[in-house]
Amino acid sequence: MFEHTISSLHAIVNNEKEPLQKVSRLIKYDPGLYFSLLEKVNSLTTRAEITSISQAISLIGAEGIENHILEQDFFLDEDYILLWCYAVLSGEAASIINEKADIAEDEEAFFAGIMSCIGILFMYIKHPKHKKICDLLLRVPVEHKIFIEEKLFKTNLLKQLDKNITSPQIYRELINIMNFIFSDDGQRVELFNHPARFSANYKSYQLFQLLDVSEHAARSILFPAVVEAQEKFREMSKRYFKIPENEVEELLADIVERFEDVCKEFKVGELSEKFITAAEQYHFSGISFLTKSEPLKESLEKIYAANREEKNIFIYGETNVGKRLLAVALHNRPDNPRKTKPFLSIHCGALDSETLELELFGAKGGFLGKEKHKGALELANGGTILLKDIDRIPLTFQDKLSEIFCKDEFYKIGETRLSFFDVRFFITSRKNIFEEAKEARFSERLLRVLKPVSIYIPPLRERREDIEFIGNSIIEKYNLNLTDKALLLGLKEYYETHAFQNNLKDLKRLLFYLAAKHRLES
Repeated sequence: MFEHTISSLHAIVNNEKEPLQKVSRLIKYDPGLYFSLLEKVNSLTTRAEITSISQAISLIGAEGIENHILEQDFFLDEDYILLWCYAVLSGEAASIINEKADIAEDEEAFFAGIMSCIGILFMYIKHPKHKKICDLLLRVPVEHKIFIEEKLFKTNLLKQLDKNITSPQIYRELINIMNFIFSDDGQRVELFNHPARFSANYKSYQLFQLLDVSEHAARSILFPAVVEAQEKFREMSKRYFKIPENEVEELLADIVERFEDVCKEFKVGELSEKFITAAEQYHFSGISFLTKSEPLKESLEKIYAANREEKNIFIYGETNVGKRLLAVALHNRPDNPRKTKPFLSIHCGALDSETLELELFGAKGGFLGKEKHKGALELANGGTILLKDIDRIPLTFQDKLSEIFCKDEFYKIGETRLSFFDVRFFITSRKNIFEEAKEARFSERLLRVLKPVSIYIPPLRERREDIEFIGNSIIEKYNLNLTDKALLLGLKEYYETHAFQNNLKDLKRLLFYLAAKHRLES
C-alpha cells in the first residue's frame, strides 16, 4: 500500500462528517488496497461476485473498511511516488477515454489502465531489489518491462498478476489476454482477428486496448523525452478509439488536470508537482538523423536538397529503422522553408477509409451525425503532413486522394463549398511503393500526382557502423549510466553479430536491460 493514500483514507473513515462515498471514490487510487479489499470481500460472501468498491462498502460498511486499512502493514514511502504518479495518470487516461468509448464501468476501465503497475507492486513484494529499477521500467512499454524483469528475476509482472489476482473475473480475463499477447522474450503478438463484438472476450480485449493506450499516455506526460510514447499514444488513440489527432492535446491536458486534483486530495501536491513541472519545462532541442554509413549519407544529401525545394518525400524501410525520425528531422532542418509551419502525422494503417477521410478533410458538422471537425489539410495548411504507412490505405481511396491532391482542393464531409490547401507531404512505408505500383498493389495515379523523391533506410544489420553510434546516443539521452569499459567492449562485439530483427526497438530494449542489471549489481 502507499503510505500517503492509506493515511488519507484512514483520516476520512475516522471522520464522521465525511461521507462513506468519498472513501468509495478515492480508494481506487491505492491499487494494492483496492484488490486486497475486493478479494477479502469475495471470500466472505457466497453471493454473486463483488466487482466494485461501492458493492464492497455496502456489504462490510465503514467499520469493515477501517479494519481492513488497519490490517495493512506493508507501506511504500516517497521513494515510490513516481510509480504512484504513473499509475494515477494511466488510470485517469483510461477513465477519460472510456467516457468517450463507453467500454466498461469507470472502475473497471481505471483498473485496466493500471494493471501493469499492480504487477510491479507484486514484483516489489517478491523482490524488494526491484525498487532500484522501477523508474527505468516506467520509461519503456509493457513488453520491455516483462523482458527485463524475466531476465533479471526469472519472473515478471504478468506472471505475478496471474499468480496473485484471483478475482474479480473481469480482471482475470484481462490477464489472460495479456498472457496471450506478451511473451517472456519481450515480443508481442498482434491480434489481426480481433474478438467478435458480441463474443465473451470482446470486452476483455477492449480493456486491454485501454491498458495499452493509457500507459503510453502516462509515459508521454511524465517522460516527454520518450518521443515514441507520444507517437504511440496518438496512433493507438486513433486506431482503437477513433480519437482525432487534433483532440489528443486536449485529452492529455484533461488527464493532467485530473491527476493534479487527485494529488491535492492526498496532500502530495508538492511531491507530484515536481514531475509535471519537470515535464512541462522539458526543452525539445530538435531531432537529427545522423549516420556513419557512407551510402546512406549520399542518399540523405539528395533528400536534403529535395527538402529545400519543398518536394514531397517518400521514406521506406523495415519497422523501427527511423522513418518517422527522419521525417521529423527533415521538418526541423533550418533550411526547410516550411519549418515554422504546422507538422501533422496521420497513421494510415490505424484508420479505416471513413475515419481517414474525416481525419484528412474534416466535417462541416450535422452531416450523418458527424460533429464539426477540422481536418489535417486545413490544420496543416502551409505546412507538412506525414502520411505514415501510406501503402495500407485501400487502393480505391488512394485513387480518390490522387484526384484531390492533383487539384489542391477538397470538400469537407457534408460541405458543398470547396476548400483549398497548400500542403507538402512526407510519406512512409515498409515497402517500396514504386515497386508495389508495378504489381498494381499501389495507385500509380497517386504516385504520379505526389512525384515523391524517395530514400531507403537500411535495417541496422546492414549498417552496423551505426549501431554503436546510435546506442551511445540512447545511453546519453536516457542517462543509462553505462560507462564500464569491459561492458562497452562486450556491447561492441554484440553489435557486430546480433540480428536486431526489430532494429531500434531491440537496441533500446537491450540497453535498458543492461542499465537495470548494472543498478542491481551496484
